[in-house]
Amino acid sequence: MEERINLKVTCLNLRHKMMYCDERHEQRGIVDDSSDTRVFFCVNTGDALGPDAEAVCPESCQSGRECFRSAK
Repeated sequence: MEERINLKVTCLNLRHKMMYCDERHEQRGIVDDSSDTRVFFCVNTGDALGPDAEAVCPESCQSGRECFRSAK
């Protein structure tokens, strides 16, 4: 049985390692936030902090943040 995922629209630069090994997670700008233990990182910094030195996660990597990049 496949694990259920909860996809959420976020910044194009937000990543997590499942995006590289599960095809359901591979679309940029949409991440699964159903895990409490998933580690997110920014492709601009390669770190859990974005270019603005703030933490990256689906809740914070949204429109209104200066470093946010939208798919549209």
